[in-house]
Amino acid sequence: MFKRTVLAAGVLGAAVGGPYIATEWSKLKANVMGDSSTDNGVKMPALPSGKSSAAQQVFVPEVDPRTGMPTASQETPIVDMSEAFRFAVNPGWVMQRWPRVSAGLPDPTFHGLRVPLISGMRDDDLAGALTYYFTNSQNCAKITFSGTTGDPRRFAAFMKEKFGFKPFASNQPGVERYEIRWNGKSHSELLIHPAAVVRSANPLARYEVQLVLTDASAR
Repeated sequence: MFKRTVLAAGVLGAAVGGPYIATEWSKLKANVMGDSSTDNGVKMPALPSGKSSAAQQVFVPEVDPRTGMPTASQETPIVDMSEAFRFAVNPGWVMQRWPRVSAGLPDPTFHGLRVPLISGMRDDDLAGALTYYFTNSQNCAKITFSGTTGDPRRFAAFMKEKFGFKPFASNQPGVERYEIRWNGKSHSELLIHPAAVVRSANPLARYEVQLVLTDASAR
């Protein structure tokens, strides 16, 4: 059951975050850092049938010419890992932190809110689709992420330190797997593997990341 959940989260995340991962992080870094490389060559999965291409639209933030940094009115704010990956959030905070939020996600148990995440401009930052799932009491019960990074070590260390993820053997070559287990059963999983195709000109998408993080105590 959990494996199917991870797969479903990856497909849904890729549907919204895929084109964003492949292009917009590079464009944002080009605007902020002066990097001219925007073609990363990453092959992302096609949209599931019935999904509108409008769901993939993510806009490149405007940059303040005085500071060289993205403006506060942008649709893709930079949100640090420690701020993004935590359960102490509510729907109101998500709506205020991200100007563009996708709601009404298909989940029979929780209310999902999906946003585009850029955690920073470094190669070991993240870019992709981040989703918060809330109970009827507006408590965050699950967080999923599907995206890319140029170097996964900082994110893996952050997940191990903050949430207690531990490495486990993977039956897939080249895949790093981390889990949180309770009574011998896995309830949270982090998968990291090299991207299928990456151009050397753009190291920002060398690795693909999929995360399902649950809080079993949320009511």
